[in-house]
Amino acid sequence: MALAERPSRAWDVADLVHRQLLVIPNPLAAWNSDPFWVSVWDSDPSQVLVSLHIPRESADPFIQLKLGFETTTESLEVQANRIIAALRRPHPLKNAVVCAGYRECAEAYGYLWTSSLEE
Repeated sequence: MALAERPSRAWDVADLVHRQLLVIPNPLAAWNSDPFWVSVWDSDPSQVLVSLHIPRESADPFIQLKLGFETTTESLEVQANRIIAALRRPHPLKNAVVCAGYRECAEAYGYLWTSSLEE
């Protein structure tokens, strides 16, 4: 997938989310997770995608999860805060999709390992 063009409202929200995920303390620490990237893809330029490492980035084995959040007409700050709040709530990662990592780790955390990850 290619990145969506900048500037855009979704990219502005993504940039705010990215900055908030890099602050200390890590808002994802409760899930033993680190942010990997925050992006907007051309396949859905109105959606902010957040990718996370579970467990933490330096762990091995690991899985990389991806969550999508639709942008709205709300202010950029309200949207970014809504996304961060969604990542903090119990259990925010249940709707995540595995996009990389190790099958045994995905299965241990209860995620579906798709055949497209075998390639």
